[in-house]
Amino acid sequence: MKRLTVALAACVFAGTATAQPDPDWRPVAPEDLLLIEVEDGTIAIELADWIAPNHADRMRQAARDRFFDGLSFYRVIDGFVAQGGRGEEADSVELPEYPTLAGEFTVPADSVTFTAMMDADLYAPTVGHVDGFPAARNEAGDEVWPIHCPGTVAMARDNDPDSGDVEFYIVIGHGPRHLDRIMSVFGRVIDGMEHVQALQRGDPAVNSGVIADPVERDTILSVRMASDLPPATRPAYEVMRTDGQAFFNAKQARRNRTHEFFFETPPPVIEACHMPGPVRLAEQPFDD
Repeated sequence: MKRLTVALAACVFAGTATAQPDPDWRPVAPEDLLLIEVEDGTIAIELADWIAPNHADRMRQAARDRFFDGLSFYRVIDGFVAQGGRGEEADSVELPEYPTLAGEFTVPADSVTFTAMMDADLYAPTVGHVDGFPAARNEAGDEVWPIHCPGTVAMARDNDPDSGDVEFYIVIGHGPRHLDRIMSVFGRVIDGMEHVQALQRGDPAVNSGVIADPVERDTILSVRMASDLPPATRPAYEVMRTDGQAFFNAKQARRNRTHEFFFETPPPVIEACHMPGPVRLAEQPFDD
C-alpha cells in the first residue's frame, strides 16, 4: 500500500515566446515534459532530474510502458494532494518491473544554482528556487531540497523511506511543508493545474480520502513523454530563469505592493510557494 503518511504551481503567461532567444527564459526539454491526459484536459509536468533522477526516470519508464493508461486518481483530498496510480488494498499488487527506489530527498548545494528569497521561512533557514522549482537550503548552506508547494509532484511511499515505486501525488492545496525532505519530489505542474483542481474529491475522514467507488474516480486516459510525440503535435514551454534579473524584478514587485488598491500596505514579505517560476508557451517546438 503506497500512501502518504502523515493556487497554482506556476502561472502560464498569456501569449507565446518571441522568435529571438530570451536570456531570461529557458526551454523545457521534451524529455523532461510529462503529459497526463484526463477527461478535463492535459496536465503538463516538468521532471526534475536535478533532485530525483531515478524517480524521474521511473516516470519516463512507466509512461513509455503505458502503465498509467486507464488507471485513476483514486485518492484526492481537498486542500492536500491528488494521488494516482494502481490504487490501494486489493488494487495494490506487486510490480516486479518497478522495484522500489531509494529515496532522493536532498542534493549538495554546489550541484545546483539556488537563488534565495529575501524573507524568512517557517520550515527552513532559507528558501528560494532552483530552475523554477521552489526549494530550500539548510543553515550550513551545503544542502538543498525542493519544497511542497501547490503543483509539486512526488512519489508516494510506505513508512520505509525507500519504498516508492510508481504511485505519485500532486499537491493541490496549501503547501504541506511538513513533507519536505522526507518525500521524493520529481517534478512540478507547469500547465493544467486547473485540471488537477477539477478532480473528484474523496472524503478525508473515510479511508484517508480513497474514493471507494471506482466509477467516481477520474480516469488517467494516458501518460506520455512529450519527446515521444511528433514535434509538430507536442506542446512546448519555457520557464523564466529564477536566477535572472527578470525574476528578481518580479519578486520585488510581488513583495512590495504599491497599487492604490492596497489602502493598507501589506508587509513586504513573499513566500517561495507564492512565487513559482513563471511559465509560458513557446513559439516553436524545442529543437532536440
